[in-house]
Amino acid sequence: MASDRDEPLAELELARHRDLVGRHEHWGRRVVTAVLVVFVLLAAANQFGQQPSTSRVAATSASMTVSTPSRLRQGLVFQTRVDLTATRTLARPSLTLSGGWFDGVTLNSVQPSPASQASAGSGVVFTFPRLSAGRRMSVWFEWSVNPTTVAWQRAERITLADHAPVLTLHRSVTIFP
Repeated sequence: MASDRDEPLAELELARHRDLVGRHEHWGRRVVTAVLVVFVLLAAANQFGQQPSTSRVAATSASMTVSTPSRLRQGLVFQTRVDLTATRTLARPSLTLSGGWFDGVTLNSVQPSPASQASAGSGVVFTFPRLSAGRRMSVWFEWSVNPTTVAWQRAERITLADHAPVLTLHRSVTIFP
């Protein structure tokens, strides 16, 4: 005599429930799996951030090299390295980062620590000690992308000044949601 527990099992058919004969749901699973595999392959090919790109700009009194990712994703912690090389002495070198650097991104630290730091419009000015001709200074900025950032692409500008602008580097960054 069959119990009430056996009745649901009696309705199962191997061809229909195990082998999915006559059902098309397995195509949905394959499509979802394929989308996930493509996403993982794109991430492995660095299409979603973290690999740094390097930009360089030079003037008669100094040159600047900026190495930082141009593609970011939410929650990413990353580093920007700015190398300054003085061809003439810079009495009070300062780096001005435009607001695009800070929109949806948190600055965690700056090394070496600037002598002073102040806001400048929507950006921030970092002033450093004297940089003698022929000397090089590297500045590291540690950042994290806010998880709630919704912006896709934005312009970033970094300006080296010594009482007056010396050179400016324009770049853009893409943040994936």
